[in-house]
Amino acid sequence: EYDGERYFLDYDRPRSIGKVKDFYGVIPAIVRAYAWIMSLGEEGLRTVAETAVLNNNYLLHKLRKVRGMSAPFASGKRRLEQVRYSFEELSRDTGVHTTDIQRRVADFGGHYWLSHEPWYVPEPVTLEPTESYSKRELDEYAEIIRRIADEAYADPERVRTAPHASTVGRVVDHSYFEDPGKWALTWRGYKRKYAGYFEPH
Repeated sequence: EYDGERYFLDYDRPRSIGKVKDFYGVIPAIVRAYAWIMSLGEEGLRTVAETAVLNNNYLLHKLRKVRGMSAPFASGKRRLEQVRYSFEELSRDTGVHTTDIQRRVADFGGHYWLSHEPWYVPEPVTLEPTESYSKRELDEYAEIIRRIADEAYADPERVRTAPHASTVGRVVDHSYFEDPGKWALTWRGYKRKYAGYFEPH
């Protein structure tokens, strides 16, 4: 609010969600979200929400037919905007893990969302098809997942050694993710920690 002299926050909003976090949250994210909501308006916001739910349930219907894939918490139910799937059966049958599938999806130019750590669902993939995806794109993505699952049963090594056609290779040394002594959370911290490390000797 603006009273003519200064800006301030008006907390007397009974129909709002209230404060974001203890302070004000991540201000740039709040501004972007607010701008997006205001640009859509009430009807537009309702439309994108309905489309996101429709897209998610359409993809769920397609992926339930993929061999070795399940949706443990969506059994017989429609979901809202996302579903956590599991490749536990495929992994048990073929030895191919969800991380292998992730790298194989990159060969098709797609992105594959695993899950937050720790994994409560074994061999997880969390797909969240928002309102921006068309039916054609959802069909294409479902076909990529189906094809990779079929490959895993027919030729597991092809999936395990992926990627084959991507500019991104395999990350072999995972110690950088597990050892806080190797972390560098900012560019300045990275330069300080690894100064001269990559310099020719």
